[in-house]
Parts: sequence; structure tokens; C-alpha cells
Amino acid sequence: MTTTKELMQQGKKAEIWTKHCGHLDLNIDEFMEIQERLLFEQIGYLKNSVIGKALLGETIPTTIEEFCNLIPLTTYKDYDPFLKDQNSDVLPFEPFGWARTSGRSGEYPWKWAPYTKQMYDQLGNGSLSAILMSAATQRGEVMIDPHNVLLLGTAPRPYMSGYLSLSVEDQSGFRFVPPLAGGETMEFAERINSGFKQGMITGLDYFYGLASILAKIGERFESGGGSGKFSPAMLRPNVLFRLIKGMINAKVGKRNMLPKDIWKMKGVLTGGTDTDIFRKKIEYYWGKQPLEGYACTEGGIFAFQSWSYKGMTLLPDSNFYEFIPYDEHIKSRIDKTYTPKTLLFRDLVPGIYEMVFTNLLGGVFTRYRIGDLIEVVSMRDDEININLPQIRFYSRCDDIIDLAGLIRLTEKAIWLVIEATGIKYIDWIARKEEKEGKPILHLYLELPEGATTPMNEIEESLRVNFRAMNNEFADFEKMLGMENFVVTRIKDGAFAKYIEEQRAAGADLAHLKPAHMQVPEKVIKRLLN
Repeated sequence: MTTTKELMQQGKKAEIWTKHCGHLDLNIDEFMEIQERLLFEQIGYLKNSVIGKALLGETIPTTIEEFCNLIPLTTYKDYDPFLKDQNSDVLPFEPFGWARTSGRSGEYPWKWAPYTKQMYDQLGNGSLSAILMSAATQRGEVMIDPHNVLLLGTAPRPYMSGYLSLSVEDQSGFRFVPPLAGGETMEFAERINSGFKQGMITGLDYFYGLASILAKIGERFESGGGSGKFSPAMLRPNVLFRLIKGMINAKVGKRNMLPKDIWKMKGVLTGGTDTDIFRKKIEYYWGKQPLEGYACTEGGIFAFQSWSYKGMTLLPDSNFYEFIPYDEHIKSRIDKTYTPKTLLFRDLVPGIYEMVFTNLLGGVFTRYRIGDLIEVVSMRDDEININLPQIRFYSRCDDIIDLAGLIRLTEKAIWLVIEATGIKYIDWIARKEEKEGKPILHLYLELPEGATTPMNEIEESLRVNFRAMNNEFADFEKMLGMENFVVTRIKDGAFAKYIEEQRAAGADLAHLKPAHMQVPEKVIKRLLN
């Protein structure tokens, strides 16, 4: 198959667009045709392997309906015995690589996911689709070329993002700063600093990473700590030009220098719960609105936004999708023996669903419940004429705080309230706790060192914004009382100390920071002490 790099060298922009963004022209029936064809190709791969026989059982499905009715829903516990030792003998194919994630629970040392060569290539192809979207302003606009430079701002292999970056490099020939070979061995801060120093010489065209990281880097620039110390490399004419241009832009704007003053980014890409929290900040710092994507280690890339920056469109050829309606999801949480019903892509209507997927292209995860909730926000994008359902990431299944059935709060909802207050803070945790037999929302905040704002003022500001941004919050207070929302200040430096202790103990990257939602009591005690 012709690579994107070869198509760029041949100047075939129309072919590049079709290769990476042609799925945006599909209708639901065409989308389902691709899904069905690849699903039965995948069943053919699975049925002769050890792990496939365990998943599929004795009867091999011949229709989608049989597949959904005969094959049980799975979670990682169904795969751990086969994958924990990275034994390729049980798989349909010899894997190209093994990616890992620690998950959130700590139930497993880490979760392993084998990638076939096809899945690895799809990581790069899907990422290039998102890169195209991040720079486009209309259908068919291709703003990539072989000389593009990307800042390396993601975790290295064996994390999925490391394989993703390597696949992008293979497919496109783009230049990463620092180069992938050396950058993968660096600590995150060192990697970012090195990338910026090299980016002063090479320029930067695209950057993808977590929204919170993009915002933090922008804040660092604004505070005067992002342009780096003097070095002989700064005497190069192109570096001096960037610095002088940046200084002029900052002076005109009557502010400190920002990334957008130095580099004119073609595209900025991000993902995660915090994307909408930091969207405006990222655009302010980087000069581009961030394009949001949705991916996971076990499934690769699911979806990303288009140039309208509204909902995300699912890719038809990386996974086969099923969706558990929210009421079915709740039933299965209450009754662990209940098997929830699933809908297919063609059956979607606006609403909240639990995501279920089956790897295509030779993977192993089959009817897999990853623990994510997504929301179908519309059935099409009228602005740019996409005739497919548009989705957004809603929440992790275990991240929702339900208070007496009166209010349901996601991580994003709480984070938006905190941001709306304008309070400067280091980090936060929210938990559902119990007080005198009633549920309470307990928010733990670490403020900047030396912050003097009284906690009663902070609590009142948070209450005001909760009421303004969540209609049910006022009803919650009326029913259960105002004392059922509590804010506690955590000691200065607590989160940094926690991270330091976790790193010293050899904790995996995903477990260095405590989660924002519903953390165990022992974590709260460590932070408070």
C-alpha cells in the first residue's frame, strides 16, 4: 500500500485526503458495510487461535446478530491469563509490539495489548487523519508535507502513544523534536525542554499531547520560563529571527512571550477529560484551537473531531462498535449478574452509552467493556455535511458521583466549576462521602503556596458556580442541606510530595498522580498528612 509519505512526495493531495478523511463522506449504511466486512474477517483470524477459541466458544457466529447474542461481553480479567506473560503463541498473529497501560484500579501490575502490524499502521494512519483535520478549514484541504516538524510531547513505548508517534513517523516521514530514538529515553520535562530548544532551530508545525500539559507549557511561557536559557545555538540567524519576532509580538500584545509568538502552529491536537477545560487557554497560548481525539491502549484510535471542532466521528476500520444504553449500563452496575443489551452503530440516537468494542485487523479484545461512557450529541454535523453520528467522551464509568439520585457529576463538570471561579489551584480531588447518613460532595483543593484567600470565600464561590452550571445542584442543597457540600484545603506541596513518593516507589507512570474522582481513603490520608 502506498504510504502517505510517498503520496506527499508525488504531490497527490486528493489521494491523501481520501486515504485519511474519506470516512467523513460515508453514510450510516456504508459505515456498517465496512464494520460487518471487517468483523467477519476478524472472526476468521480469531477462531483458530488459543485466545480466540476461549472467547468465541464452539459456535462461530455467521451474522452480526449471532455475534452479539452468542459471544459474551468481556473485561480485562478475561484476557489477563493469556496476555500477562506476553505469550504470542496464544494469539492469531505474531505481534508487531506489546503496548501497556496501568489502568486506574491497580488490580493488575499493568494491562498488556498486542498490536499486529495492521493495527500499528492504523495508529499512524488514524493520527495523520487527525493531523489533517487540525489544520484544515474545508473539505479536501491538505496542509501537510514531508518537512513538517512535530514536538514530541507524549509518553514513550511501551505506552500506546509511543507506538503512535513511531507509526506516524513511519507513515509520513515527519520530523520529531527531539528525535524519537533519543526522546524515548528522556524524562518528560527533559524531552519537552529539548524539543523546544530544537524547535527554535527547526520550527514547529504540529503538537499533540494531553490538554493539561499543553496548558501548563503555555503558562510556563507566560511566566517567563518557557523560552529557555541562553545557549550558543541561539546565535543562529533563524533562532534570532524567531526570538525577535516573538518579542515584538509579545510587546505589541503588552504581555510576556507565548508559544504562538514564536511558532505559527498548523495544528494542535489533544485528548482527555480536560480538553474542554483548557480549550480556551490552549488557543490563547498556542494560537490554534485544539482538535480533540478519543483513543485507548486496547482499542487504538476511535474518533476525532473535524474542522468544525464539534463532535467526534468514529473511524469505521479500527474497531467494531457496540453501545450499551445508559439505563442498561446502570442495571448491570446494580446487578452484576445482569447482561446488558447492546445497540449497533446504525441504531444510535442522541444519548449516553457505555462503549463496547471488538478489535479489527487481528487484535484480540472482543466485545470489550473498557469502562468509558460516550455521548451521542447529534446524528450528523450539519455545518460541514457529515452524515454520521457525532460523539463526545462523557466520563469513565467509575468516575461519576451520584448524590442521592438528585445530581450526577462527572470529572469534567466539577473541573469546569473550579475553573469558572478563577481560583488559582495546584490540583484537586472530589469524592462522594457520607455524613450523618446523608451523601456529601467533598472537594479537596491544594492552593498555591502562601495563598491567603479564606476557605469560606472559596467554598461560597464554588457553590455559586455549581448552582449556575448544574441546575440540579440547587435542588440537591434544598433537599439535603448546604452542609452536604464540603471543601477542604490540602497542605501546600501535598500533590508534589505524593508524586515524588510514588516515583521513588517505582510506581507506573499512570499511577504517579492520584485520580481526580473517587480516590480511596488511604490516598486522601496520605495527601492530608
